[in-house]
Amino acid sequence: TESVRAARDRLPVADAVRAQLPDKAQTLHRLLGLVPGTARPRQHAANPLPLDVLVVDEASMVDLSLMAQTVAALPSHARLILLGDRDQLASVEAGAVLGDICSRQAWRSDTAQGLLAAGINLPGVIDDTAILADSVVVLQKSHRFGADSGIGRLARAVNAAALDEVHALLAQQAQADIRQQPALPDAAGLLAQRADYWQALAQLDADADAADWAPLFAAFHRFMLLAAERHTVAAINAQIEAELEKLGRKAAGSDWYAGRPVMVTRNDYGIGLFNGDIGLTVMREGRLRVVFPTTDGGWREVAPARLPEHDTVYAMTVHKSQGSEFASVWLALPAAPSAVLTRALVYTAITRARDMFVLAGNPAVLEAGVLNAPPRQSGLAGRLWPQP
Repeated sequence: TESVRAARDRLPVADAVRAQLPDKAQTLHRLLGLVPGTARPRQHAANPLPLDVLVVDEASMVDLSLMAQTVAALPSHARLILLGDRDQLASVEAGAVLGDICSRQAWRSDTAQGLLAAGINLPGVIDDTAILADSVVVLQKSHRFGADSGIGRLARAVNAAALDEVHALLAQQAQADIRQQPALPDAAGLLAQRADYWQALAQLDADADAADWAPLFAAFHRFMLLAAERHTVAAINAQIEAELEKLGRKAAGSDWYAGRPVMVTRNDYGIGLFNGDIGLTVMREGRLRVVFPTTDGGWREVAPARLPEHDTVYAMTVHKSQGSEFASVWLALPAAPSAVLTRALVYTAITRARDMFVLAGNPAVLEAGVLNAPPRQSGLAGRLWPQP
């Protein structure tokens, strides 16, 4: 919802038009009523979803089982629109659904004639019998960063495994929006990257009646440190919290303090918090509360003791960052090549950044990651695009 609302607010349209655009989103699990321990979702073929159009963003993250349940729950007249980047990390569970759907493009002959008459070169083939003819469209323009930006060029080079270009872009330092450095700074240096966040927190702390937390969340999302492996993320978060203790911002032995950012890691349907939700800890009338954005554009404050399982999130894994956008992103490479560090992971990390991307680590490790592109086989591509 936060990403949808932010994107809507950036559109160059009249306020009256903007007001008509949807600004709420929910997970497929929530939409389908998938509750752990139940035999089947609330919405299914016998009790379909009450909708005409379903738009699924970040569709590369949807696994085969969840997509099957989603399609089964659609009414027969509904349209399904999948949005996503097929080159990003695929789902953690089985399948690479979006990649399989987008593995080919085909056009019906009448559509092809019209497009060719308009001077449009058609990728793919003309095939009136293809199940997904006229259904796969590749968008050519990124609105997150320019095509000629360093971020855009680096993302394309990584995706194409063009190692010479990757190294050249990072080594030349000619692009203002990408940079490579041999290692991360120390914890104090990482905290300095969040100076705007701590300043926004201090300003809110001075006003006990503050109810609009948007400036604080905006400041937090200006910077994010990503890593491939969870143990690296845990170590970075621990180092930053140790530095906060030195600065007197966090009491030794206490988990909670004003400013602590957390990410929910387990759904809690009772309290209405879900895996991936990010909350920020603030002092409210002498008590610590964790603030989360709500789907209606407001805010909710939750006592720390009521939170479901969660992690501190000064840094996060690249997997957890999918669906998010940050002004500045740093990627911490592992010390040595790792099976977890893949081309898709590096590409996903780069494309989380809007204005600045910094790569911290050994170029040889980056090279190994870019060359690591294990295939995923689910059988779906062969059924959607059968070969004669």
